[in-house]
Parts: sequence; structure tokens; C-alpha cells
Amino acid sequence: MQPFTFFISYRRQDTAPIALLLKSEIEKRLQFVRVSVDVEEMKPADDFPDRLKGLINEAHATIALIGKHWMPQRDIKRRAGDDWVTRELKYSKSAPLTQSKRDRYGLKRRLVLPIFVDCERSFDQFSLSDSITYLSKLHSEHIEYANWPSSIGPLIDRIAVKLDLKKRPDKDEYPKPNLVKGRTQPLADKELTRILAYEDYEGWYIDNFGNTEVAYLVKTFQFPHFNQAAEFMEMVINHCRILDHHPEWRNVFNHVTVSLTTWDARRKVTIYDLTLALYMNMAAKFIHKKK
Repeated sequence: MQPFTFFISYRRQDTAPIALLLKSEIEKRLQFVRVSVDVEEMKPADDFPDRLKGLINEAHATIALIGKHWMPQRDIKRRAGDDWVTRELKYSKSAPLTQSKRDRYGLKRRLVLPIFVDCERSFDQFSLSDSITYLSKLHSEHIEYANWPSSIGPLIDRIAVKLDLKKRPDKDEYPKPNLVKGRTQPLADKELTRILAYEDYEGWYIDNFGNTEVAYLVKTFQFPHFNQAAEFMEMVINHCRILDHHPEWRNVFNHVTVSLTTWDARRKVTIYDLTLALYMNMAAKFIHKKK
């Protein structure tokens, strides 16, 4: 099955930064989607018109980003010409879907979704060529760059509902806070730095992943093969059952990246994390000695 694919049409001197931001947000927030933006999809020596048509052919929906300089203003009395943006939107409407029936997500034709950016939500302000006047009959969305953090989520939610796309989970699920662990005092920065300098904690470092309110112990363990990585994880899992403390981790083939924090103590580093970090280092050394 193919992912639901968007093509973003925009004018570079008008909404280029917004196009890239929107691509990132859609792919981050929605499941099994792909977003095409020409600057990221074009390769050296590509035939520009053919490549654009190819990207649109692959798309189930075209998002038209409309800023203040998207088309000539109506009061300038200059009619829009047949430029690249106009051709993209004309082709998006006229070209049939190329996906198999199974991969069309129930669509009979390609959707075009106008989104006004930092300008009045009306096509009356622009002089449009006849080939794209159909846009004025479509339901449009609107977003202001100044309100981006609070507006982008609801905007993508509306797009997801309209297209019946699934959202990624908003947040991770954690167990109910343990009151005893919640009373555990987090380690002060200086004390934590001093402890991590000991050889027993080799490889561990502090990170907050861009959130100044939290702290994690982080380390990536690398093994000869997936089998050793899996054995390491199994050892740690069994120990976590006893300790009643759990890592956030990710395994890709032969390496395991671990982030430790005490959820119950407002996601700060406590003695529970240091104890588990120490055990992980010992377990990794044991696995390496067995090879």
C-alpha cells in the first residue's frame, strides 16, 4: 500500500519557508503520509516540467499555499500569466489519479486544498488566470505565521479529518506515578556531573532534548550483532522488573539508545536512573565478554 501523498504548491518568493515547515509538521503528526516539496525532490539534471508533473501524479492531494505575493493583486490590473505555480494548480485539477484503485484512499480525483498564509482569506484580492479560478469555489484554510505554534496542530487535525487520515499519538503513555519514587530528590547538576565522571558510568551524558524542564541520562550501546543487542535488552528487562524502573529506548540492529529519567519525579534524574545506568554498563560488558 502506498502512503497518502501531498504535493505542496507555493511561490518561492512568497511562502517557501512555510512550505518546508508544513511538510515537516504533516509528516510528524500524521501516520503513513508523504509530502513532496519541489526543492527537496529535484535532483541535478532533472527536467523541471516533467519532474513537477511526476510529483503531482504521485500525489493524492495538492496543497496550494497562498501568501500576499502568490498572484498579482487585482488592483494592479495585471492578469496572472501561465507561470509554474499556475501550471501546477491547473495540472493538479486536470490530471487523473495514477494510483491503483486500492491505493486511492477512496478518492475519485485529486484534491486541492488552498491555505492562505499571512493574508486575507479571499481570492478576490488576486487576479487569477481562467485555468485556476476553480480555486475560489473550494473550501480554504488560513494560518498566521505569528500564531504558528498554536494554530498548526488544529490545522493539521482538520486536514486529517477531511481526508480520514490517522494522527500519530500526541504523547507517550506513562504508568501512574509512584508516590514513593515521586518523593525522591533529583540530583543537582553539579553532583550529577561529578558522578558521571566516574569510570563506572562511562558513556553516559545528560540531555534535555530541547526541554529545559526535564533531564535524562543518555547512552548508545553498540554490539557486534542484533543477537547481542537483543540479549542485552532481555537482561535489562528482567532487571527492570525487579527495580520497578523502566528505560525509554530504541533498538536499530546492533545498537540500543537509552534515555533514563524518573517520570514520577517530574522527569528528572534520580538515584533510580543512576542505579539502572550502572547495571546497563555491567550488562553490556558481560555481553561483550561472551563473544
